[in-house]
This record gives sequence, C-alpha cells and structure tokens, in this order.
Amino acid sequence: MQKKEKSNGATVTASAEAWYGTEPEIPVSDITETIGTEILIIGAGTAGMVAAIVAGKQGARTLVIEKNPTVGYFKTYNGIVDSKAQRAAGDKAKIDKEEIVQELVRYPSQYEDVDKKLIANSNPVDEKLVRLWAEESGQAIDFLADELAEYGIKHVAEYDIGDGYHGKFKIFPTHTKFIVPVLKGGPKARLHGGVGVIEPLMVKKAKSYGVDFRFNTPLVKFIKHGSRVVGAIARKKDGSHLRIEASRGVLLCTGGYSDDHELFARLNPQATAVTTMYYGQHGNTGDGIKAAIWAGGEKDRYGTAGLFDRGIVKPGVRAGLPFRRLNARMGPMDAFHMGSQPFLKVNMDGKRFCNESVPYDVILYPLEYEKNGVCCVIWDAKYWENIEKFRLVACCRQIPSPTKPATYEGIGKMLNRVLLARASLKGYIQKANSIEELATKLKLPVHAFKATVERYNRMAKAGVDEDFGKPAKDLIALETPPFYGATNAGWMMHTTDGLRINTDMQVLDTQGKAIDGLYAVGDVAGGFFGTNYYPELVVGVASGKTITFARHAVLHMTGAI
Repeated sequence: MQKKEKSNGATVTASAEAWYGTEPEIPVSDITETIGTEILIIGAGTAGMVAAIVAGKQGARTLVIEKNPTVGYFKTYNGIVDSKAQRAAGDKAKIDKEEIVQELVRYPSQYEDVDKKLIANSNPVDEKLVRLWAEESGQAIDFLADELAEYGIKHVAEYDIGDGYHGKFKIFPTHTKFIVPVLKGGPKARLHGGVGVIEPLMVKKAKSYGVDFRFNTPLVKFIKHGSRVVGAIARKKDGSHLRIEASRGVLLCTGGYSDDHELFARLNPQATAVTTMYYGQHGNTGDGIKAAIWAGGEKDRYGTAGLFDRGIVKPGVRAGLPFRRLNARMGPMDAFHMGSQPFLKVNMDGKRFCNESVPYDVILYPLEYEKNGVCCVIWDAKYWENIEKFRLVACCRQIPSPTKPATYEGIGKMLNRVLLARASLKGYIQKANSIEELATKLKLPVHAFKATVERYNRMAKAGVDEDFGKPAKDLIALETPPFYGATNAGWMMHTTDGLRINTDMQVLDTQGKAIDGLYAVGDVAGGFFGTNYYPELVVGVASGKTITFARHAVLHMTGAI
C-alpha cells in the first residue's frame, strides 16, 4: 500500500511500510570472502578518516570500507573550543565553554516528527554530547594537527568575528582551519579556498599506520552474536558479498540520508518545503542508519537538515522536489553566495516577511509560510559597498579575512563578480534599470513591490526599521540603478538526525541501552543538534564535533579511555 505525502510544491510517493525497510537475507553461498580485523570503520568521510588515523596511531588492526570509489570530502574548517591555535590567538579566540554549551542547547525548538506527533520539548538536545564536544574538541584537533604536520599542514584559528554579532545573534570564534600547501595534495590536488586538498594526505597518513581500505564496498547489514555486533556483511564490486569480523567493534561513519531525496522529503517535510537545491556527499542514502535499526538501534524521532540560504533558482520556481542538483564540477560555486547578505528580501507577493539580519536557518524556515516557499533577494549597483558595511563573517563572508596567520576566508570582490556574472548568464539573476522592470522579471506584483521598496528606502534614510527591527547599519536604501534580484531558498547539504548514541559514541537500542560492539559518529549519529538544523554562528561545529567524536569512539574501542 502506498500513500501520497506532500511537500511545498511537490508530491512524494512513500511506502506505508517503515521507511527503513527490512533487513536483507544474505545466503551463505553469496559470501565469497571472509576477513578479520580489530576495528571496522564503515565510511571514509570526515569521521571515517579521522577514526582511521586514530585507530592506526593506537596500533589497532583497522579496515575502512567505503561505498564510493574514493574518500569523501573532508572540510578544512572546523568548529573547535580551546585548541592550541586558538590559545595562540589570545583573547580574540577565547570562548566561554558554559556560554557556548547553553547556546547550542537553547537553539532548537519543539517540532513535529514524521508521524505528526508533537515532541513537546523545547530542548531535544543531548546536552552531554554538546559538553563532550566543548571539553574534547581542542584535544582532538590538536591531535590531528600534530599528525598532519609532516605534510606541511598548519592549523590556524579564524578569530575575526567583526563586532561579534549578526544582527542580534552572537557569533562565537570557534572557526579553525587547516592550511594545506597547494602542491601537497598529490596528483589530484586543486586549488580550494586558497589551500590544497587534504583528503589524499589523510589517506596517506592512515596507510602509514597500516590501515587498509576497500572502496566500492557498501555496507549491507551487521553480524550479531547474541546482542553484540561482531562485524558486517558488505557487497563487493562484482556483486558478491564480503563477511568482515571485527573483534573490537564496528564504527559507523556512513553519513545521513541527504542523497535520497524522496526519503528526505518523508523524514524532513519542513526542510523540503523550503529547499530548492542540493549539493552533498554522493551515496549518503541512510544505509548505516537502516542497518543499525535492523540491529536494534533507534533513530532520532525528528528530522533535521543542514541548509544554507543559497538555493538560487529561476523566477517562478517553487521550493520542494525535485531539487536542483549543483553542477558536479563547479560544486558550491554554482550556489548563491550572496544569499546570506542582509539585503532587502521579499516574498512572492512583493512584501517583506522578516528581519533580514538573521542567521540563514532563521530566515529560511519562515518561507514555509510564504508563497512557493521562496523569497527574492534585492540589491543595487552599490552592492559591494553594502557588503563592506554588512561585514558578515563565517560561511557568509565575502570580504577577505584580516586574521593572521592567513586563513584565506572570504571570496573577495573579483570572485564575487565572476560568480554573479555566471549566475546572470544562466538566467538566475535578473537585472533591470527600474524597480518596476525588476518586479516584472522576478514575477512579482509591480505595485506591491514598488511600494515595499519605497517604504524600505524611507526607513533606511530615517535609520529605523519600523516593520521588523532590522539594525540601522544593515538598513541601506536601494536607489542606484541598475537593480538586481534573485529568487532564493534553501541549499540542502546534509541531514543530522541520526542514531541515538551515548557519550562514548555507542549506538543505543530502543530501551536506551548501548549495543555492544556498535558505534556511530558524524551525520549517521544524532542527539547533538536536536531540531536546530545548523547553528551558523557556532562556526564549523558540525565537522568539529565529528572529528571530536571520531577520536573519542576509537579511544573507547581500544580501551584508551
């Protein structure tokens, strides 16, 4: 039996059976190889690669299997508290641990799960996990920095946070970054944010400790003896199956389910309603979450996704399925990098709908209440002068960072112009000599939009936003033609609702008891973000907690803690 589930602008066909399906039966005759190891790591992304290096350093015999033909993307910037690099930066990068813990705990709000049952809890976060990140992230990143130093990689702190606020929201200097020499990335090296590629060097370091890798080898299911997970069955490239026995345990690092868009729409209907674009890790289809549930584990009851407000689309497009996939070669360069700037933003009725000086998740989710689930971003010929006044930081940064040592953050004026010109040629950005002409090109009601701009300009000159309380420094009149506009909504990157874990990263069963031998780290694990989607101003916290928890999990598996 099937039923129809609607997202904003899309109808999804979903099976009435459980979304995670049923555990497959694998005949013994299909298993063509059996191998043994101490630690089995499933997934070679950020979590898997850090875990591999830690396990190798601990002297554990380790095997990493990966669904894809290569390792996943490893972010060079990470959210950390109290690293050596931050201590070297002094007070500019000092963070009050208690304050940041409370910010991450406070941020989420009550939510409806996929079964439409209200979770009557304004704090669905496991505070123990947040505190673990705050206490151990500095140690974890320092370990990794020491391990990678032989390749000329430096770890630095990005301490520039402007005046410390994005509108009324506080920014925390958690942002740290690995600076990779451009020529140290091996034969596949390319320029990336002013630095080289780090992934080949991560593999090289892990292999130096004897860690083995098998690619094109996806997880199928776990092997259990009684209540303990003792290994896994994976599929080989030729379609036969591999049995892997792991004496110390299995660590899941398979990511979430962002690459299965129908499943995403089923589990994250609210995010789907405001999403137009997708660019995430290929193959993240929930395999690890499903296998862990078959083994007795439990997933978070709510849906949570990481969205950026950079999902640019052509005029008239609605949010919802199907999402526009970013160009594989250009990647994030195909997104709307000015989306987070606090320019005037209007709904499809040509009217403002919120304070534009807010983090991107705060402006995205209200679009669920607006026509088509999208908004239009409006700017004029003086846009770069405005950006200099806005002076946003972190993932929103356009102005190059003044931090020393250099972090190469901020795309700069020239690259900004190139990206805008490219988007204009593709028909995403509209240009006009008058407000009326721009309204027509954006498919907005001319009279209403003109009235909105006129009122906005009057308030800007007075320095007071009477409608939504936007700070005066961000309230800048639109008066200099040509005028520009783009239809924009959410760019979905990943999901963060995953398996329930304890503070040793052990997967929990439906009774809250740890499943012996099974661990989970990264987007396959939940509990950390609750329903807050992605706390933009605790910069890099998603990858930072992944590095921290990967190290902790392996130390627990090897008995080091």
